[in-house]
Amino acid sequence: MRVWLKVAVLAAMMATGAHAAPLDAEHAALARFAGHWSVRQSYWTSPDKPPAVDRGEADFAMVLDGRHLRQDLRIDAKDKPFQGLGYIGYDTAAKTFFSTWMDVNFTGFIVAKGGYDAAAGRYTFVGQTPDFDHPGANIPLREVLTRQDDDHFTYDYYETRGGRETQAVRLEYARVR
Repeated sequence: MRVWLKVAVLAAMMATGAHAAPLDAEHAALARFAGHWSVRQSYWTSPDKPPAVDRGEADFAMVLDGRHLRQDLRIDAKDKPFQGLGYIGYDTAAKTFFSTWMDVNFTGFIVAKGGYDAAAGRYTFVGQTPDFDHPGANIPLREVLTRQDDDHFTYDYYETRGGRETQAVRLEYARVR
């Protein structure tokens, strides 16, 4: 009975926004990415080979009362269509940005944390991804999202294997008006 009461109180608090953190400048900065974008993807399968280049599109929207930026990415890859879903947000309690990602290529979920350099217009996140070649192991990763202007930004994804960081993906976004 006590557990049910706690759940009911928590649900009521959540419904009234009793614990909802106010939106701030960090959330407003993320909202600038909302919209429809064309995407050019460069994907490296090996650091010593040129990347495969494909085109696609992405939709970004602020969700959950403007607290999180959701991306739905679709790439028309020559060998297999790709779809991914990600979120970027700002945790006001921890004073840090976070990035989450899931896609059709794996059943896991990537979480990375980082910060924003306003002078450079750059978000940098660090985390880890599962190592499919070694089940149970993880690969360090770094994500860099760089805003050039209101209509252009890039996303660069790096993995560190054997102590060497290499770029695996570059996405170039252009706003569709």
